[in-house]
Amino acid sequence: MRALSKLYITTLALIVGQAFQPDIQAKPESTVQQKWHASYTNDFSKYKVGEDDPEGLFILDGDFKVTETQGNKTLMLPGDPLDQFGFLFGPRIPADLAVQCRFLSEKQGRRMPTFSLAMGGVTGFRIKVNPAHRKLQLMKEDAIVADTPFRWVSGQWLTLRLQRQKIPHQDPGIQNPRWRIQAKAWQGRDEPEGWSIQHESDKKQTAGKCSAWGAPYSTHRIYFDELAVFSTLVYSNPRN
Repeated sequence: MRALSKLYITTLALIVGQAFQPDIQAKPESTVQQKWHASYTNDFSKYKVGEDDPEGLFILDGDFKVTETQGNKTLMLPGDPLDQFGFLFGPRIPADLAVQCRFLSEKQGRRMPTFSLAMGGVTGFRIKVNPAHRKLQLMKEDAIVADTPFRWVSGQWLTLRLQRQKIPHQDPGIQNPRWRIQAKAWQGRDEPEGWSIQHESDKKQTAGKCSAWGAPYSTHRIYFDELAVFSTLVYSNPRN
């Protein structure tokens, strides 16, 4: 199968979020030079076409199935019903974390789908492409905390990347460390160097799983591919 994007290969609260213990035993790397490590990847190539409960994913809602698109296997969400549906994936990571996913769909007249990628469970940060408003939005639960203009092109693969990193500080007595939240979106294979949105938060970050979401308001199918979770931790027993 093909490689992931070039720069980064080199309710539900009981399930998703609130006080999860990590799936992995991990220790920080040297603080002098931290690097991102892929702790989970999934391009759906190992599944059979038609599978509706792929191993390693937790379907929250929606009739997801593995299908073949443009010669590659992907996860497909039907164009009906017109609501938002999603699934959980990857390990629960309590520290610095990045998540990435690709999406594909089409518009129908003025009706357009939406695409979202989240970390830290249902109370964590989420990045959302809202094509009808031409916006890329950073959300915390249901509140928009930052946004920026973004023009989605129908029928082209869209990549979302969301990451959080703890901001170093000198005072060991600080109870709630600050976090830098960064997000970007692009279409095609050429990833932009800069970030579309940057935000700082002192809210506690949980180790809930990552999730991907789609709302097929255009009545066209939504395809998901190339899931990836990255961390700056060294894992002794990483699990997908």
